[in-house]
Amino acid sequence: MDTIRDMANGPLDKFRNRSSFDWKSLKMHLEGEECIEFQKTLWSIVESLSEFNEPPTVMTLDEIRRTCNAKAHALMDNEAFFIERHDWINYLLYLDPSIAAKIAITSGIVPSILLSMGNEKHFKYLNGMIDRTLSGCLALTEIAHGSNIKGMRTRATYNPQTQSFFLHTPDFEAAKCWVGGMAKTATHAVVYAQLITPDNVNHGPHPFIVKIREPDTMLTPKGVIVGDMGEKLALNGVDNGFIMFDHYPVPSSNLLNKNIQFTTEGKYYVKVKDRSKHFGASLGALSMGRVFITSTCSMYTSLAVIIAIRYSASRKQFGPNTYEECPVFKYQTQQGRLIPHLAAAYAMKIFSTNFIKVYREFSITSMSGKIHDENSETGLEIHALSCATKPLCAWIGINAIQDCRESCGEHGYLKVSRLRTIREEHDANCTYEGENNVLIQQSSNWILNQFSGLLGGKEIKSPLESAKFLNDYERISKLRFNHHTVEDTLRPDNLLVCMKWIVCYYTKKTFKVVSDLKQSGKSDFEIRNESQLFYARTLTLVYGEHALVQQFIKNNNDPVFTDNEKLVMNKLCSLYAACNIEKRLGDFYAGGFAPPGCKMDDLIRRGIIQLCKELTNEAISLVDVLAPPDFIINSPLGMSDGNVFKHIKDAIFRNPQCLERPFWWREILKSKV
Repeated sequence: MDTIRDMANGPLDKFRNRSSFDWKSLKMHLEGEECIEFQKTLWSIVESLSEFNEPPTVMTLDEIRRTCNAKAHALMDNEAFFIERHDWINYLLYLDPSIAAKIAITSGIVPSILLSMGNEKHFKYLNGMIDRTLSGCLALTEIAHGSNIKGMRTRATYNPQTQSFFLHTPDFEAAKCWVGGMAKTATHAVVYAQLITPDNVNHGPHPFIVKIREPDTMLTPKGVIVGDMGEKLALNGVDNGFIMFDHYPVPSSNLLNKNIQFTTEGKYYVKVKDRSKHFGASLGALSMGRVFITSTCSMYTSLAVIIAIRYSASRKQFGPNTYEECPVFKYQTQQGRLIPHLAAAYAMKIFSTNFIKVYREFSITSMSGKIHDENSETGLEIHALSCATKPLCAWIGINAIQDCRESCGEHGYLKVSRLRTIREEHDANCTYEGENNVLIQQSSNWILNQFSGLLGGKEIKSPLESAKFLNDYERISKLRFNHHTVEDTLRPDNLLVCMKWIVCYYTKKTFKVVSDLKQSGKSDFEIRNESQLFYARTLTLVYGEHALVQQFIKNNNDPVFTDNEKLVMNKLCSLYAACNIEKRLGDFYAGGFAPPGCKMDDLIRRGIIQLCKELTNEAISLVDVLAPPDFIINSPLGMSDGNVFKHIKDAIFRNPQCLERPFWWREILKSKV
């Protein structure tokens, strides 16, 4: 336990002393010794580097980017920072998400694409990015085509005489945009473009590794226009840019062609005869960003919850009499606002940790070049699951961060609280790697296709077991709520049954709507469009919620946890599940799961109140498990000692203009002349 720092002593100690478990032990069992060692090393490096000293003045956009670049280099220059587990880079989100994004793009996403979709001749680019003599970015989205990858208009037309592809952007609407690292710092881009062979056949979007700047001068070559998207709401350390091509020649060897064969004459062959296998593997490979965003959402949510709960346990307001005030955390409404978000933060952390592990194993198999049935099915399921859980986790975070901001009252409105910054930084999760409301359609399509096959006699293929239970949908659909006590209702396994039922209910409900639309003569486009609101959209969300609870329960059954740890973790799991069920009580009654007079609504709601109250004494230790050191939290409201008002005073007086009159003081009052 020496690896884990002690918390500073202060007013929060009385809450810590009420906890039923050792927070350091739970942290070790939840995250593992290797991950905790990495965090210790990371925070020590950050403390020691001058690049991370806060500037005394507000910086320009260019200065913000330069500083972010310097911080990224300073970290990666330190040998102790080198890790094989790229998911741990997400811990940098606690400090500065721009640094995390910058390192993840150049050292994670682009190299992973080169490894999984390229071959040996592309390793020179990979090595250049590893030693940072080159810098990469991923150009997929277009100005007028975001989620519709098939509709992209950037073309790569092959010329057998020059053995080159000519990249061309027909107009600004087809410009690649929002590319992280492109505006100022990238030398190369993985560009997706429609591959056109000499016979004028379009073989769909394919990736190319393309030089967009000369490394020696950082100037663009002829035929390439690179521009800056400008200042964003947040994450301005990352230079997002756009790019356009004017018949720009790219050697044929720059096509990332691990899964296809392309001859010098321009003949195109897919190495995998079963195109569905190739499609599944490709979708899985492109899911990396969404998979990691689930972890990103848990980090942002955790940081906001840490600040809000520590503040609520320290801030006193009103009380049983005139002379005694209570911490606002003792009030039922404050508990009901914050503790469910704490449970959600744990649910997302546990799910995302496992999801990244699954994705890593899938990537290793894909990089080996072996595409088999199970790996292809895994790729499809990763795609579907990431298209459900990325929006779900992003929306959980949006609601949690806003509640945390409001629960800190006027002090939460101060910029130094960090809550506004966290909210703005997290906001991007709702739109990048696919706008949430568009993205969730991918999941419902996969579920409905699987269900259609099941009705036709085929077993649902779900290697990750996120939808395996649908094979038993007939039995699950007949289940009814039959509990009579809060204790029975709150058992995680019983709550999971409720969540399986609601997924089956919405699968059948949505499938019927789709079937009815099909029978009425609607086109495929009209069917998809007219089955979203209240049907396919909800199906995706309940599918994602079930996946989080299922993994939470699996995690809590790990024998590594002590009895006290397992008890508190099960309470968190039950609270997260019960809150999701409470939102959909109308469906449980309308669908017949809750028979008349069963009091499911009363038992669920009483259970939520009970769990919030019981977890109040555990909450400070639970946020201690999640919390980075105080200098990383960097919020006077969220310091581990709980001396909120001392830290607020220090933060206010740190401003050199705090006690000064403004330079325009003569303009304040109306002149007497």
